Amino acid sequence: MRELNGNGLAPSIAQAIEEMKAEQGAQFSLDHINLAELERRSGVSRGKLRRLKRNGFRDLPRSTKGRKHKATKLSGYTGLLDSLLRQGVKNSSVVLERLQQAGFDGGATIVKEYIAAHKHLIPAKRQQVAPQGNRGRRYTTAPGEAYQMDWGFTDVLDYNGNTYRAACFAMICHHCGQRYIEFFPNAKQENLFIGMIHAFQYMGMP
Repeated sequence: MRELNGNGLAPSIAQAIEEMKAEQGAQFSLDHINLAELERRSGVSRGKLRRLKRNGFRDLPRSTKGRKHKATKLSGYTGLLDSLLRQGVKNSSVVLERLQQAGFDGGATIVKEYIAAHKHLIPAKRQQVAPQGNRGRRYTTAPGEAYQMDWGFTDVLDYNGNTYRAACFAMICHHCGQRYIEFFPNAKQENLFIGMIHAFQYMGMP
């Protein structure tokens, strides 16, 4: 908000007012702005917001205007804060918790204002998620160490157009991926043994 920023408002307040204005459209009015919602969005206390509202949201000059504080609550923690922002950590509650773990004893407002003023450090969304790659991994063993076998079932259509259920025996080598498949009328134990014997004859004994 060019006009509000020109009044010296903190970026977090100006941004929150801009968002509320965009949402409410023509119904938006600074004179009837919801201070509770503005406090929630900006992190600035409602008392300060009331004072700003009385002044038309103009931050009036103070006797200390033009002076820069040599040290603030964030002094000594900006390096950590910048590092978190560059990693894409922009949630003020999460950032505040990390800073408190490092010894920071300030409040949430100063953290929110710093984040709002340093959004250029936050990487673009397309850079925040590292490539996942292939999540599938085939289990392997040493040569001749282990096979895996299982039953599957499928519908078979015979020459007469009749459909019936057949059992499919499958065995695979965990080293090379070689496999053996045989179909049976059912999955009884004797058919399992037959399938195993045929698979060992084809692929060798593990």
